[in-house]
Amino acid sequence: MFIIDALILCGGYAKRLEPITTYIPKPLLPIGDKLMIDYILDGLIPNNFDRIIVSTNKKFEKQFRYWIAHRKAVKNVHIELVVEPTMHEGEKFGAVKGIDYTIKTLGLNSDLLIVAGDNFHNFDLSKLMTKSKSDRKIVTALHNIKSLDEAKRFGVVSLEGSIIKEFEEKPENPKSTLISTCIYAIPKEHLKKFDEYIANKNNPDSPGYFMQWLVKNKNDVHAVVYDDFWYDIGTHDSYKEVTEKHGGK
Repeated sequence: MFIIDALILCGGYAKRLEPITTYIPKPLLPIGDKLMIDYILDGLIPNNFDRIIVSTNKKFEKQFRYWIAHRKAVKNVHIELVVEPTMHEGEKFGAVKGIDYTIKTLGLNSDLLIVAGDNFHNFDLSKLMTKSKSDRKIVTALHNIKSLDEAKRFGVVSLEGSIIKEFEEKPENPKSTLISTCIYAIPKEHLKKFDEYIANKNNPDSPGYFMQWLVKNKNDVHAVVYDDFWYDIGTHDSYKEVTEKHGGK
């Protein structure tokens, strides 16, 4: 039987959004009448995942357990929490190490869709999953930000067909306006790449550096380009923009 799990990354401390994130984790902040993570979860549920995993840290464990209990009362979907043993920014694992920790903690042996807990979008993720399942390749979601200046803040991608030929994390001179969105479909046979990356003392935080490492090491990484809206909510300004534009939806 084909098994696929989804992993929502919520292990960070969102220092740039303090003081509102001092006691509330960023994915549990409201956008209109729903929480940020609720939008992500609602986009996952129609795809019939076998399990939805949320990774967080010890500091925010209780908040996420409360949220899971509430969601279970509303939607009949199994959500599993993985808790990293950290309590503050100086101890944090970083996103890539957090993914590797989740894989090892749960002994994952399934295809995995990974989504950052601070991504706000309306992508049809079934396109990403279908391509990864059929091709047995790592596939990432790209967004055309349509501004070279804005692209400097993200992982910038050059494509040949659907194959990523070049990936630069936060380049000073972007060659494209196609950016990576921290949404990845990973076939189970490629999960060991995370352990290899961490074991070689690479940057454990930004998944963009992991993707850059994959491409530089001649791994065949594919992409699906989305024209829908997408936000990386990392600052007070970006959070304000999202709540003003989409909080009523």
